[in-house]
Amino acid sequence: MTCSGSTRSPSGTRCGFRVWPETAVGLTLAGKKPVAGWSRLLEDLTFAGQAGSDMRPYDRLIGAALDGDRWLFARQDTVEAAWEVVDPVLGDVGPVHPYGKGSWGPDEADRLLPERDTWHDPAG
Repeated sequence: MTCSGSTRSPSGTRCGFRVWPETAVGLTLAGKKPVAGWSRLLEDLTFAGQAGSDMRPYDRLIGAALDGDRWLFARQDTVEAAWEVVDPVLGDVGPVHPYGKGSWGPDEADRLLPERDTWHDPAG
C-alpha cells in the first residue's frame, strides 16, 4: 500500500491525506468487480471532518454576503481598532521581491540561509 497524497501503487490501492480546504483521510482499495472473471474495481472511501462540505472559504463568504448574513464579517470599528494595534508593529516593512510562478521564490530568499546551506525540495 502506498501512503501519500497523490502517488498510486501499481495495484491501485492508495491512502491519501488532505489538509486543505477540508481535512480528510481517504482510502482507494482495489477489489474484484462482481462479474465473472477478474476485472479490477477501485472503490474510494473518504473520512472527512464535515461530510459533504467541500465548500471553499470564499464560496462561504460570498454566499453569506449575498444572503445578508453579517456574522462572518467584522464591523468597521473592529477592523480599525485591529489596525491601530498591528500598524505600529509592522513598521517599515521591506520591499516586495517578485518571482516566477512555480519557482522557489526570489533570489533574495537565499540570503536568509547561512553560507553553503540550500533550500530542500520536498518533491525530490
